[in-house]
Amino acid sequence: MQRNFLKSKTSDSQIRLLQDAWHSVYQNTYDEGLRFLIKGLDFPVDSLDDVIDKILKKIPIQYILKKWSFYQGEYFLNENVLIPRPETEILVDYVISKLNDKKRILDLGTGSGCIAIELSKKLPTARITAIDISIEAIELAKKNNFQTENPVKFFTSNWFTDVNEKFDLIISNPPYISKDSNLDESLKFEPQIALYSKNNGLADLSKIITDSREYLHENGVLMLEHGIGQEDYLQQKMIKEGFKKIELIKDLKDINRFIIGYG
Repeated sequence: MQRNFLKSKTSDSQIRLLQDAWHSVYQNTYDEGLRFLIKGLDFPVDSLDDVIDKILKKIPIQYILKKWSFYQGEYFLNENVLIPRPETEILVDYVISKLNDKKRILDLGTGSGCIAIELSKKLPTARITAIDISIEAIELAKKNNFQTENPVKFFTSNWFTDVNEKFDLIISNPPYISKDSNLDESLKFEPQIALYSKNNGLADLSKIITDSREYLHENGVLMLEHGIGQEDYLQQKMIKEGFKKIELIKDLKDINRFIIGYG
């Protein structure tokens, strides 16, 4: 009992120090983040000074905790991969509900592997492949692969460079932000290669649309997450590349966020 009492006192004092550091940076504007941080830490924290230092630098809590929930799983994270975001869960939901007949699926730019792994759980008969240009990202994705009984095949590739087969469905949440954009300060901690794209954010999306035709089976489907206001260009690009039907899907804020091309 004495040991538990001391542990509790230690935890309480650490929580107060974390709260003081947090409010010195964010005041009262982001208390939800503080709650997530306290809930996710294992108390008593051995590296409290390091955690406080990261708070003061405004490093995102997902990178402080080194893990984050996405869809129905929890994923190891580090600064080599993007932080999974709730709107991307719409992509997962759509594939599971509308495209669940696709047996060969490719996830381009997989990062932590969260999209591919969540699909592998819900589509146990599908064979899912996922690639990323970052060796470090693929190493992390493989670490996350333990949570599915239908393991994803992960390997490094610069988009389709090392892909040598065809698929029924290709999905991607690629870089689509223009380097001229004025973004939230927290994004500076995320991998820039996974965020920014040339040609006003359209270069990688455009390349995927063009190159995907060679890697899709007849009647194959391409589904992409994209930025605000990019859908008109992407629709025209898909039409030019021979996609027969195009569909737009909105995000949680009712903004066009996903485009689907049917071969």
